[in-house]
Amino acid sequence: MAIEIINFNQLIQRQSLDRFPTTLFQPTISTLLFRDKKSSSRFMEILSSNQSISILEINFNNRIVKSNNSSVSLEQFCQSYLIDSITLQNNIISSMNQFSPSDVQIKSKSCSSYYRLTGKYDASTSVFQGIMIDNSQEKQQLKKLKNTLTHDALTGLQNRYHLNNKIQKFCAKSSSDQCSIYFIDLNKFKQINDTHGHDNGDVVLRSVADRFQQFADESVLPIRLSGDEFLIVKRNVESNTQADQFISSYLSSVQCDTVQLNNSTSIKVTLSFGGVVFNKSQSTQTDKLIKCADERMYQMKKNLLPNGNATVTFTA
Repeated sequence: MAIEIINFNQLIQRQSLDRFPTTLFQPTISTLLFRDKKSSSRFMEILSSNQSISILEINFNNRIVKSNNSSVSLEQFCQSYLIDSITLQNNIISSMNQFSPSDVQIKSKSCSSYYRLTGKYDASTSVFQGIMIDNSQEKQQLKKLKNTLTHDALTGLQNRYHLNNKIQKFCAKSSSDQCSIYFIDLNKFKQINDTHGHDNGDVVLRSVADRFQQFADESVLPIRLSGDEFLIVKRNVESNTQADQFISSYLSSVQCDTVQLNNSTSIKVTLSFGGVVFNKSQSTQTDKLIKCADERMYQMKKNLLPNGNATVTFTA
């Protein structure tokens, strides 16, 4: 028994979908995919039970969609999938031209469902023949995976994954030419871990991270580097004075309340920081900016810089 499984894109290239009957061409597809009738029948059984795959014939002239042994109007079909009919037609026409055919990606109006259409579009008859796959679950899984890669598991903040790219994109949206970046760490965090345990150390980190988010707006990007080290990126910075005022007010809000530990102990958390103001065109030099801010933080810890002057202009 010889079974030949063909990728649908390969099928389009090797076999003309004009061979498919305009009434519902399911048997023909299975015949092309499988040489023996048993496998062909099994394929159609699987296909009919798989709710995420539909074989379609869409006639845009007659406004008719044939699918799963039924025929409905194009408007009814699009309404059932929450798809805009004009968008669907335009995407098919533009993507499935005879010179460089490609899959069509379309999402529902609520953006909760995503579909991929693969097949052939005949411009002379305005008929599409092929399959539609509901890949909403795949999209959601990819979204979760991306979130896992880009966010810190403990605090939920952005992490250092593709850090340079994150900061560049964030700063590119600044309404002013300047941005600022601050290197921040928790004072005596090792002592907190040693005295209250690492579980309570995690409580402190989560609490601080939550406050970073709570007191941030769209112009502020909090990032967890590692351990008790964080970055705060601020865009729309007009001057060094404004940058100093921002970080002083921001960290005062973060530090204003005590942290309640699992052992019912309340502790006060304090933060040290160092920062630099830079032109947003310099955001490509992220490593150098972070190093400079880190050095300013340690100067602050050693009292070489007064608290209100920890932000200095960075020169590339």
